[in-house]
Amino acid sequence: MAEISNAEEAHAELDQAREEFRQLVQGLSSEEWNRKSENAGWTNGQLCWHVALTASGGTLRVSRLRQNKGMKPPGPLMAVLDIVSLWLVRIRSRGSTPDSVLAFFDERLAMTRGVIDTVADDEWSNGAVFLGEPMTVGSSFGFLREHINDHAAEMRRS
Repeated sequence: MAEISNAEEAHAELDQAREEFRQLVQGLSSEEWNRKSENAGWTNGQLCWHVALTASGGTLRVSRLRQNKGMKPPGPLMAVLDIVSLWLVRIRSRGSTPDSVLAFFDERLAMTRGVIDTVADDEWSNGAVFLGEPMTVGSSFGFLREHINDHAAEMRRS
């Protein structure tokens, strides 16, 4: 992840993530939207909904990282959270369309954007290990674009 050291860079990173996500979603045909992805148990559309859900993840990461606190749930709890996530996405994404997912993404992204201007100048380099990945407050704003790219690689196309 790129190291981000101020609000302007963080907003620019999220702008880029938003653009990449829009291109990804709008680039899927109706058939591709409903096709099973390479990600266990999800269609391409469900995978897009999952990414949209995580667009607000910066709020939790930043609140922890600002205090140099990480997050490492025990293995058994992570296994349970993975199953809950799988079913949450399957259920909550029912009837979603590319337009509804893009609107959901923007709503969730606004939450992360709201955190940017609360970060003090001396907090951008604070950090810890978050879900197994070392990151700082600044680099955490690059997580979303990486997440989009990781899942874009799992989508099955024509």
